[in-house]
Amino acid sequence: MDLILYLFMTMMLKLAYAIQARSDREQQVSGAVALTRSDSANNYRIWGPKVLCSMLPEDFLECNKPIDHKDNKTAKEEKGYGCLKFGGLNYEDVEHTKVLCTVFSDIDCHGPRTFMRDGVPCIRYSEHYFLTTLLYSLLLGFLGMDRFCLGQTGTAVGKLLTLGGIGVWWVVDIILLLTNRLTPEDGSNWNPYV
Repeated sequence: MDLILYLFMTMMLKLAYAIQARSDREQQVSGAVALTRSDSANNYRIWGPKVLCSMLPEDFLECNKPIDHKDNKTAKEEKGYGCLKFGGLNYEDVEHTKVLCTVFSDIDCHGPRTFMRDGVPCIRYSEHYFLTTLLYSLLLGFLGMDRFCLGQTGTAVGKLLTLGGIGVWWVVDIILLLTNRLTPEDGSNWNPYV
């Protein structure tokens, strides 16, 4: 009986030491990661209930659109952020930039509520839908409707006057659409929502 009591007491002491050691480690970590604000008396506690405002997902933020510098490298270097070009088919082709974001007023978080968020893709969507354009190309492509839909008015008129290049231009445009070589004139990406 004494042996069981002795084992129980040593286990309890080891558990108490482990809890104290964990508490000491948590205080060291939160002390190392603590962020101070001039308007707040409390430091940020990493194990606390509040999340840093800059770590919130996009659903809780209102962010500005990326600034379009229109291939002006000097303006981008002067500002420090913005987009030289929009769009791109592959991830590597898309430029990323910073935008100014503000947390919604009903969301409680720690830190500044307005901040610059990095890694926002330079993509813009307009009223261009791939499926609609493909249907125009299949059904009315010989009249240049697909090119009119994409905003390429000059080539659309040429396609209309030649009746789709007597059918050749019509087939070529269908292939170009399917291989993503024929895209909207304004440089926007295909709208993902139909």
